[in-house]
Parts: sequence; C-alpha cells; structure tokens
Amino acid sequence: MSIKKHIRFIVNPFSGANRRRNLPKLVAENLDHSIFSYEITATKHAGHALELAREAVAAGFYMVVACGGDGSVNEIASPLIGTKTVLGVLPCGSGNGFAMHLGIGRDVAKAIRHLNSGQELLIDTGRMNEKTFVNLAGVGFDGVVAKRLHGSHVRGLWAYLKYSLEETWSYKMQPFDIEVDGNVFRRDCMLVEVANAPVYGYGFSIVPTARLNDGRLDVVVAKAAPKWRYLLECWRFLNYSFHKSKLVECYTGKEITVTPLAPTGVHVDGEGFDLEGSARFSIAPKTLKVLCPKKYLILAQAGF
Repeated sequence: MSIKKHIRFIVNPFSGANRRRNLPKLVAENLDHSIFSYEITATKHAGHALELAREAVAAGFYMVVACGGDGSVNEIASPLIGTKTVLGVLPCGSGNGFAMHLGIGRDVAKAIRHLNSGQELLIDTGRMNEKTFVNLAGVGFDGVVAKRLHGSHVRGLWAYLKYSLEETWSYKMQPFDIEVDGNVFRRDCMLVEVANAPVYGYGFSIVPTARLNDGRLDVVVAKAAPKWRYLLECWRFLNYSFHKSKLVECYTGKEITVTPLAPTGVHVDGEGFDLEGSARFSIAPKTLKVLCPKKYLILAQAGF
C-alpha cells in the first residue's frame, strides 16, 4: 500500500468566495482520497496563514493549499520558498489573478480535482524590500488603489472599479527615479509595475510579457499623460496588449529600484500600503514548487 501524501488546506474565512461555498464538502467530494490525506484549517488572525504554512513545512506536509485570493497565496507561499513543500491554490478570493494565470480558473470543485492530477512546476519568486511576492508588485496608482481596498469592508470587482475611478480623478502624476540592472533614469509616472507573472485579479493583465520561470522581472512604466488617455486604453488590460500602448515603456531585469519623489502607495500581490523610501525588487529563480494543471506546465516549459 502506497503512503498517502499529506495536504493542509489553509482557509481565509474572510475571502469573498469562502462565505458562499461549503469548502469541506467540496474537498471531501472532489479530492482523491486514495492519494491524499488532508486537514482543513481556518485562519483566525492576521499572519496566522503564514504560521500555519510554516508548521506544515516543519511537519513534512507534501502540499499546502491556499484557499483564498492573491493575498492568501502570497502569505502562504512565503514559508514554502526553498523547501520541498508544494504550493496548491484554490480560487476562493475575489480577484484570483494567480489562479487564473495558472489555468486553474474560478471553479473551486474543478480546482480541487486539479490537485489530483496536477504537475509540479518550479517557479521564480520576487522580493520587494523585505516582502515576498509571487505574482506582481507595483508603485504608484495601483498601490494607492490597493491600499484603499485593504482598508475597506467592501471587496470584489465593483469595489476595485469604484476606487480605481475615484483615484483616476484625484491621483497626481509624479516623478520616479528608476534603476533597472544599473541603468538609471527618471520618469514622470502614473505607476511602475514589476511582474513575476502577468495577470492581476479578474483576468486583467498589465504586464503580459512576464513569465513565472524565466529568472527575470518584467517592468512596465506607465508614463504621465492625461487621464482620459488611460481610460481609453483600458481595453488593453483584457486582451493582453497594454505593453504595446504608446503610454508605457517596458524593461526586464533582475534588480530594480523605484524611488518616488513624493509619498505614494505600493502593493505586493494586491496588498497595498504606504511606501517609505525606495522599493527595491529582486528575483530568486526557481525557488517555489507550485502545483498546476498539466496544460499550463507544458506551456511554461515551452516558454509561453
């Protein structure tokens, strides 16, 4: 008899989808119990997911599954970096950008079945100062919006659109000093986005050229321009062509520093806060094991 692989599901009970779905029932019905044994644990306070993930690594669990949004993925992934423990993802949050990029989709039952037949992929991870990110981080406009969302009781797509539109009218473009692998320049900017993977929540993509396992970070500099021009370019977020806009400049590198010349916000995998000083970004190649559908693994290995 083969030894079963142990899984710990870590649930953020405050993520939007978890309020409407009976996750224990879905896991019981869709997980292959001949392969896995499992436990489901719910977070009780800020930082608890990180503690639970760290405990699972120490206990030798095969996989820790983040049941939440991109913020939950970020917190749970951090202790898994550089270990043998695999990260799994169930799309139980609002935006679920990382899950969408991996081809997991939004159907939680289907995502659980992906765990039964999924393939391990070794991906890169990024750092912004002392914070880890697996998807995207950014300075400026989207950091300000993410900070407002973080402090709001209202979540989801409509909250994101509401705060984005409000900030569109009030946000002021400002100069940023930017360094990409030693190349230093200054730009008046709306935002600077640094990406390990290409997809925001809700299927929006601001850095479609980013790849999870290429050992580099992709950088989009959205230059200062009349705001109505950005509103006219919104369609590009949905068809993966924002990098082709005349409003942006694109770079790739391994060490990036962004220094705003006035106070602004920053986000790390969608979690927003105030930025003090510079944001220093770096890449750690192939440091995290992620379980993904076989189709995505084939594409990733082919460089797509």
